[in-house]
Amino acid sequence: METKLENQIYSKLNNIENEIEELKILVTSKEISKKKLMSLKGMAKLLVSEKELDKSIEDAKKSLFKGS
Repeated sequence: METKLENQIYSKLNNIENEIEELKILVTSKEISKKKLMSLKGMAKLLVSEKELDKSIEDAKKSLFKGS
């Protein structure tokens, strides 16, 4: 037969276990939602060669400043 003290201990232990589980969920959700900063040029390098990217950037600069 469990005493009142044992019941309190089990109750507190159960609360601690629940809090640990909630913290685990919080930590994993934070890790998943971490964002990495990446430049536009960095993203483009994943899609095209650096040579092609540099040429496109130069063409865009010429086009942008052509009317100035």
